[in-house]
Amino acid sequence: MATLRAGSQSNELEMMMSIPALLRHHGVHVPRFVTVAGRVVFDNVTTTPSGPVHRDYGPVTAVAPHRFHGGEEEADNVLAQSHVDWWADHGALTRHVDAMKESFPEFLYLPSDDGAPPSWGGVIDTGRGRFTVLIMTRRDQGLPRVHVTQPRLGANAGRRWQKPPHLFTTGSLCVADRDDWDPSQHTVATATAWAAHWLAAYSEWRITRKWPVEGVDSVAV
Repeated sequence: MATLRAGSQSNELEMMMSIPALLRHHGVHVPRFVTVAGRVVFDNVTTTPSGPVHRDYGPVTAVAPHRFHGGEEEADNVLAQSHVDWWADHGALTRHVDAMKESFPEFLYLPSDDGAPPSWGGVIDTGRGRFTVLIMTRRDQGLPRVHVTQPRLGANAGRRWQKPPHLFTTGSLCVADRDDWDPSQHTVATATAWAAHWLAAYSEWRITRKWPVEGVDSVAV
């Protein structure tokens, strides 16, 4: 019965999609964008001098190429760390602050505290669920850690609790491979968009028990 129900829900999900969205959903590699609230969109996005804009949702953020995976979360690269905290450099910190203000203005900036790197906290609304998320930068300027504080991630599977795919053993989301992250090009807003994409996939996994996509290949131009 559970299998039939999941299949029925999957069919209902597909029936609600437009034909272009359905094609994209099933593997056509096209750019994806994230709204200010955290919803992933494909269609009706135009390029403007100030950036991509969706017909209904306004300014959106392009999802940079990335791949989901899981396993052990890598520790900070001690050799890549400076003797001076990177966030003490006004320019280095401002890149992230400005990007988050532009892409996800409702997220709260949490300054460095007691030596811990700065973080951002806020809500991502995928359209099928709301998730309280903490985006934590790293001392080595590597891929930020992404943790969902609410709700608990997973689903009931008979008498046990089933965790979703693409989680690190620490419980953080594996929003990308560490090699996908380029600290000279990417910002916390990049990681937040990846988190929104991960949570959109998770929201569907909760219904179908199938992870719908492994990442993004295409770059928005």
